[in-house]
Amino acid sequence: MKAHVSQRPSAIRTAKRRTLVVATPLWTFLLGPGRKAEAATATFCAPDVQADNGIVYCDQAVGEGATPKRGDVIRCHYRGRLASNQAVFDASYDRGRPLSFTVGVGQVIQGWDLAILGTEDIPAMKAGGKRTVVVPAALAYGERGAGGGIIPPNADLVFDIELLGKNR
Repeated sequence: MKAHVSQRPSAIRTAKRRTLVVATPLWTFLLGPGRKAEAATATFCAPDVQADNGIVYCDQAVGEGATPKRGDVIRCHYRGRLASNQAVFDASYDRGRPLSFTVGVGQVIQGWDLAILGTEDIPAMKAGGKRTVVVPAALAYGERGAGGGIIPPNADLVFDIELLGKNR
């Protein structure tokens, strides 16, 4: 997969955004009574911009808050899936509690640090931002896998990351 890059070397094409509108009876059934109608319209993107390090990403929403720096303690909500079959292996949303960690010091997989802090060809996330990233196995758990077999060896992973901001 090639990166989508404009004629200017530092400019990366913005991923296409798509809007999914779910029919009223279906969203009422899926979301349950009392949920707001706007929840039935979801903006999502298919990761289609590849960085030199192999991470493929797209921004669902670009945040307007602060950009974290290496060593900051940040909070993120996330959903992790296997790229091979889209099976969810972990989600902070399900626990109702975001993950707090020190970014850029190896407390999470390398692909996360790079996707959040940015690189030459991946812009850093800002608080309030939502990004979908495909992390190649080499920047995830590699040959060892993880979770007692939940994440198999050499698995590419997909994460929906929501950067909530720095810990207060």
